Amino acid sequence: MNWLRRFVTENIPLKLLSLTLAVLLWVLVGGDVQTEIFLPIPVEFRNVPQDMQFQVEPPRVEVRVRGLRHVVRQASETDFSIPVDISALGGPGVKLVRLRPDSVEGPASLEIVDVTPAQLTITLQERAPRESSKR
Repeated sequence: MNWLRRFVTENIPLKLLSLTLAVLLWVLVGGDVQTEIFLPIPVEFRNVPQDMQFQVEPPRVEVRVRGLRHVVRQASETDFSIPVDISALGGPGVKLVRLRPDSVEGPASLEIVDVTPAQLTITLQERAPRESSKR
């Protein structure tokens, strides 16, 4: 038991220095670890004409995001969106919209690697005119 006591209590400053250097090295090297996650994100429909209605398939989009571990852990689905300009699609009918990583809006510190699915099918229809109620 005497050897164990000496092992713990001898050279305490040197042992503390070694422990400090080990922790510092771990933080510096371990902090640069890249990681990836999948996040479901919303598609934001912009400039929707008042006389049009639309349906979207599939209703859910996922992105694969890459970045430093501590930044990726803080990311949430509300940090990202995919804007789609409905007025640019033209008139009624079935439209295909390609989804690319560069079409995703999000934090610059994270890289968008992939978007699944790669396209949306949007069905545009003219809204039925409202009948005015007569009294």
